[in-house]
Amino acid sequence: MPNPGTTPEELQQRLDAFRAANHNLRLQPLQTAEDLNRFWVEHDPELLDELEQAVLDSLDTEKLLFTGHTGCGKSTLLAELRQRLEQDGYFVVLFSIADLIEMADINHVNILFTVATQLMETAEQRQVNIKSSIKKAFYQWFGTHTKVETSQLEASLDAGYEVGGGLNLGELIAKFWLSLKANMKINAVIRDEIKTEFERKITDLIGRINDIAAVIQAECDRPIVVIIDDLDKLNADLAQKVFGVNIQPLSQPQFRILYTVPIYVLRDVTLRKLLRSSTDKIHTMPVAKFFAKGESHRANPVPINSDLIDRFEQILDRRILPELIDLETKRAIVLKSGGVLRELIRIASRCCDKCSQRLRRELRQSQPNLSIQINEEILAQVLNDLQIEFAEPLGQKDYTLLKGIYDTALPEDTEDQRFLDLLHGLYVLEYRNAQRWYDLNPVVIDLLRQEGVLSEPTD
Repeated sequence: MPNPGTTPEELQQRLDAFRAANHNLRLQPLQTAEDLNRFWVEHDPELLDELEQAVLDSLDTEKLLFTGHTGCGKSTLLAELRQRLEQDGYFVVLFSIADLIEMADINHVNILFTVATQLMETAEQRQVNIKSSIKKAFYQWFGTHTKVETSQLEASLDAGYEVGGGLNLGELIAKFWLSLKANMKINAVIRDEIKTEFERKITDLIGRINDIAAVIQAECDRPIVVIIDDLDKLNADLAQKVFGVNIQPLSQPQFRILYTVPIYVLRDVTLRKLLRSSTDKIHTMPVAKFFAKGESHRANPVPINSDLIDRFEQILDRRILPELIDLETKRAIVLKSGGVLRELIRIASRCCDKCSQRLRRELRQSQPNLSIQINEEILAQVLNDLQIEFAEPLGQKDYTLLKGIYDTALPEDTEDQRFLDLLHGLYVLEYRNAQRWYDLNPVVIDLLRQEGVLSEPTD
């Protein structure tokens, strides 16, 4: 009911609070130091320690692999790892391949070419003192292959200052990288030309990468670590080509590289064997496990890890003001996430959307009501919407497959492509303790119960 004395201005303030919360709940990894300071809640400290140690104890040229469910927090963890490694004295380059290359067009050549660009651009950003003559040769090479004009930049490098056009050397360099990245992202012809040339002479490309790395390392006196994020989002065919057929070239740069890989790659026996022929450093980020195996199927499940649930609640606390969310509903959102950070953020964000819609409606109708918050009713609406979205691509065979996983905690065939699709799409979640086992996304469990595929839980 409307609250007597509530003004439209107060209602607008509450609406602004929900909008701010929704902004805080963007489905993006925490990358900047500012975002990490504001929102980071350490929910898997052991894995962060494990990755840091793996880098510290690795050989100078060793390659590491990192995998896990989509949306489980890998990108944010890698940003935190970068900060740690920089404190440890490393020159760290972290980038998302998805920001630079169309995902459908990724191959081993443009991955390696992008490593070269990111090494050089990061060196410029950190003002590594590279001789102008060497820098000029690098920029000529990059410009030739990406069709970016370099004559003015080369002249400025020769002179060491501004040469016409009103731009100083730093501005010319920044402009060059903007143009290069735009060409690589949107121009398929350029990507094809790079692939065609360097597929035939991949050693030339790797040699250029090593030249750039050697110059950087000599000037800054720090070992290099390159972390490539979002390769875990490759589809099965591309993953096979990149990490199966062409894993050897990706292993040849003479510095440490951490590659993210799709979780379903490790379910392919042949592909896993190929990966292990290049590195045995494969690290997996597990889904946060709130319940023991089978416990979540009971009517009143008892969590085995209350501390972990509390940390997930802290993630919401850092993004949503306490007066905007009911305490019991906050915990319900955490449990419905299944331990997947992306699902936690997605559910909470949609709850904010629902509340904002109600507040705007009341502003239009001049019925101010400050009691609107994320509660059981709002969450139920959001979960119903999500069930519909999950149901849209499913057929009868999928329901049978999902029920089998629910009943046995294991698919009949872990290499079955449909199972891998459902795993990648967060219908199926993988958990680990002493053994690996599978369960369904809690929203998918609700969907199957609603469809009559699963019976209601009992104790």
